[in-house]
Amino acid sequence: MIDIESKVFDTIFNAVRANNAYPNADVTTGFDEKNAVFPCVVVEETGNSPYRSANTDDCAENYTRLTYDVSVYTNDYDTAKTIGKNILKIVDDALQGLKFRRVHRNKPLNIARTLFRQYGRWEVIVSKPETVGKKQIYHLYRR
Repeated sequence: MIDIESKVFDTIFNAVRANNAYPNADVTTGFDEKNAVFPCVVVEETGNSPYRSANTDDCAENYTRLTYDVSVYTNDYDTAKTIGKNILKIVDDALQGLKFRRVHRNKPLNIARTLFRQYGRWEVIVSKPETVGKKQIYHLYRR
């Protein structure tokens, strides 16, 4: 299984936190409503499957199709939609820089009277790592 979760998470974390408008946003891999700091950006790898058309005859996994869902939780009734859209735009720009393709962005979802969620989904094809010196290099491709 090809795994670049740390790279994806770090890219999103750095992009969201570097933006002056959201320096205190909580970027995490799981949502805990009781302890969340808002806005809360949740990054989840929801798919990691072999890209079968690029496998060898003996089924060696050379490429993987990765799917990431990113949810933005906000708790300010007046600005929830704007904040969610702004953060998802930052995430989209960051993931497009890694050659991810956005599959969709969903409209705001009112979870509770004071808790709102927006989310998007991105996909990419990634190669197995190639060792260059002491570093492992992955090649990412839009599908």
